[in-house]
Amino acid sequence: MRSKFVLGLIVAMVVFALAPSSFAQVNLQVFTNPSAQEVQTARNAQTGDPLSSGAGILVSGSTIASITLTATTLLIDYPAAVTSSPTVPSTDPVRIDGVTGIFAGAAISSINYLTGVVEITLPGGPVTSPASGSFRLVGVRMDANGLTAPATVTYALSSQANGYILSSASGTVINAFGPGIASVAANNTTAIFTNRTVPDPTGNIRIVEGFANAWRDNLTFPGTMTETGRTTPNPYQIRLTFSGIPAGVTLTLGVASSTTSTLTAALGSTTITTDANTATVSINESSPTAVETLDISVTVGAIGSSVTVTPGTITVTATMAPVGTGLLGTDVPRSATYPNFAAAEVGPATISTITPASTTLLIPFAVRDGAFDTGISVANTSLDPFGTTSGATPTAGPISFAFYPRAATGAGTAFPLTTSATVKPGIGLDASGNLPPGATWTVLLSELLTAAGQTGPFTGYIFMTTGFLNAHGAPFVSDFRNFTSFTPMLVLPPPVTTTRSTPVGGAEALDF
Repeated sequence: MRSKFVLGLIVAMVVFALAPSSFAQVNLQVFTNPSAQEVQTARNAQTGDPLSSGAGILVSGSTIASITLTATTLLIDYPAAVTSSPTVPSTDPVRIDGVTGIFAGAAISSINYLTGVVEITLPGGPVTSPASGSFRLVGVRMDANGLTAPATVTYALSSQANGYILSSASGTVINAFGPGIASVAANNTTAIFTNRTVPDPTGNIRIVEGFANAWRDNLTFPGTMTETGRTTPNPYQIRLTFSGIPAGVTLTLGVASSTTSTLTAALGSTTITTDANTATVSINESSPTAVETLDISVTVGAIGSSVTVTPGTITVTATMAPVGTGLLGTDVPRSATYPNFAAAEVGPATISTITPASTTLLIPFAVRDGAFDTGISVANTSLDPFGTTSGATPTAGPISFAFYPRAATGAGTAFPLTTSATVKPGIGLDASGNLPPGATWTVLLSELLTAAGQTGPFTGYIFMTTGFLNAHGAPFVSDFRNFTSFTPMLVLPPPVTTTRSTPVGGAEALDF
């Protein structure tokens, strides 16, 4: 009796174990065609290869034997919120395409946008073997922000006792993630002086794509980036944000160049001020296979006489745009700015340096030794007869020195000096130690050395930096009895705009 009971129990267990698979007469296979790489911050990352007509998830099935199927639900679970719908975007919505054979009547029954689950009703009814069919789920986009690669989906059936059986449980929809913008840098910088003059008004912002195909357009990818209800393309954008712009200073932007002939872009706004400090660049056409570089020109406009400019820098950052959430609330894909991204500012890059108005002078030879001394004369010629249109801007300022003495074995130890209210050697400085516009200052090297706390002889060269433009000077060496020798005082191009390590255009001159 006991052996018969055990045998019956084993038979019952085998029957129950084999019941689902033996009942299932349609074998389901699910295939993905993943996107090679998506922008990490994309709220609407594509879950299929955007360059392929076969993007999306392919479901195919074939009969094992004739059967009457029971309608059931195929659940496709994405790893993040689904941010597209059957209406958003209108030209490439979530939908079932290419339904054939045994899947006639298959349809999307629901989408849980927040959890990322798409439910597809599989049809019931009699099926005579052999038979097959397929369909494709396309248009699904999801919020990639915070995901790690590879991004996979899982599949499940709402019931096993329906005639269908799944041969796979998961698939990859995105192989990799990367930044939309690799870097932002100032290829050339502008220069502004605090006296409102602009010695170098033009600069250049260089933006480098994060990876090939990170910047997408509505021409290369038709229908994939058009917002509901819009008739014009809505491609990927780059938002530039500027900081440090003084009130009253205006920057004008322009699309300068790109590294590939296929990349074209357009600026939504070309005028940047402290109150309107952002601009968007729309990618009108791009290459899906090349990492591209985009240059944006920057021009500093004329600065009015009433504008106050203080030392500082103007910087820029960049992020993929438009910036927004993928869903409105928990269950409505956002359509007003489609596609959109999480903000991820790259930078900052300094595009302009605001420096005190200054003139850099060089005395190549100066001596204070025994009876010999060096006389120095500096004129502040920012006061002139040429009027406000053609003349200089009258500006007072201090004078700084950098002394480079010689030593018995070569170069000695350099030391500085700056005039101030308490350091006023020579004749011609005002009470604050500044040289007023229209004034001339005369001083002996011996007086400067005393003010700098230096003792003993000096032979070497001296750099002078004045706190105003249009400074000119004349040094001479004399024993004040029988010998006097004039030494040329060279005027340097502003080091902030022309480095001394660049020979072309950077040489010192008498007439700069």
